[in-house]
Amino acid sequence: MQKTATVCKLLLLLVIVSTLTGCWDREELEDKAYVIGLGLDHSKQDGKIKVTMLLANPEVGTMQGGGGSTEKPREIVSFDANDFIAAKATGNAIISRDISYELLKIIVVSEEFAKDKNFITIFYDVVKDKEIRLSSYLAVSKEKASEFFVNNRPKMETRPHKYFQFMVNHGIENGFIPDSTLFRFVTTLERETDLFLAMYTTAERAKNPKIKSEDEYIAGQLNATGELDDTQFIGSAVFRNGVMIGKLNGQETRMINILDDTTNIKDILMDIPDPFSNNHKQFAARVLKTKSNKVKMNVKGVRLKIDIMIPLKIEIISNPSMTNYIEKKNQQIIKKQIAHHFKKVNERLLKKTQTKLKGAPFPLSMYARRYFGTIQEFKKFNWRKSYLNADIRVHPSIEIIDYGKQAKPTKR
Repeated sequence: MQKTATVCKLLLLLVIVSTLTGCWDREELEDKAYVIGLGLDHSKQDGKIKVTMLLANPEVGTMQGGGGSTEKPREIVSFDANDFIAAKATGNAIISRDISYELLKIIVVSEEFAKDKNFITIFYDVVKDKEIRLSSYLAVSKEKASEFFVNNRPKMETRPHKYFQFMVNHGIENGFIPDSTLFRFVTTLERETDLFLAMYTTAERAKNPKIKSEDEYIAGQLNATGELDDTQFIGSAVFRNGVMIGKLNGQETRMINILDDTTNIKDILMDIPDPFSNNHKQFAARVLKTKSNKVKMNVKGVRLKIDIMIPLKIEIISNPSMTNYIEKKNQQIIKKQIAHHFKKVNERLLKKTQTKLKGAPFPLSMYARRYFGTIQEFKKFNWRKSYLNADIRVHPSIEIIDYGKQAKPTKR
């Protein structure tokens, strides 16, 4: 009897295990239509929004798709919907495959829609859909989002998921655009104290734009020619309480990224005015941020005082004035010039955030919270109002680690 019971238990275990190894819930890759980019615009119909889906073909560029595949790498569809979550079901009336947001890389909102006071009530649905990852990015386009996706036709990278991955990652690394993930958007919104920066983009180039310094452009203003796509990612859209209120150019966005220790910016190339040049030339430098900033505040006085120490390492790459940096005197002059430049640009930007934007565009309030024992005390302090009148000073700590190759000036 005992032997029979043991055999029965083993047979039962085998039956249970066999049911767990089945493929009844398997989903084939070719059965899915993955939305890589999602566009949101105003709709002509009251109470609705215009949803644009950039769909990627997962078979293109793979062994399964084959080298001679004639299928398109992407497909774009736009239609009116109540919201962008239920829009997946509506989209299946047009798209044969099951629509999924699992691989969503970027959500592009038109500038017109982002400035609508009702935008946040519609967009906050991003936290309700389990398929949408909070690591996805939010971007604002100058034109309608539907037009942006149609006009965005990369020349070198046909696969849309790779294109946006490269553009966004490289843009964040060089500081031209902010790290505007949905997670940062939601957490900034819940703090109710600071502003949020979303990357700014467009697929329409401005007519006859002015030539500026390499980082003073905003998307659409860079006058580039050749065999290239017109899409540009540079600058940022500023949000307060989930609604767009203004814009920052590439240089201003870079400075905010340097001030914000929560970003991944570590190594950027930029031009700095040359103190040895009489015709306003600039020298190229690599700026490395290897340490966190130090922020000190005095919250006890009548006026809030903020001191921000920024440690930066500098590599001088070009030398248009042919200055001899072997001399200690010249080293001190160039070091002082770099510190003055960063202090001037940052303090001018922070003044702009106080007078025009009416808030801090990075989590500066998080430093202020540690000076209060309770949340109630911090709320009573009224950070937003205190920030507008604050005395903010920036103290760059410059360490030049490489003066570049010292070339001898040519004799005339």
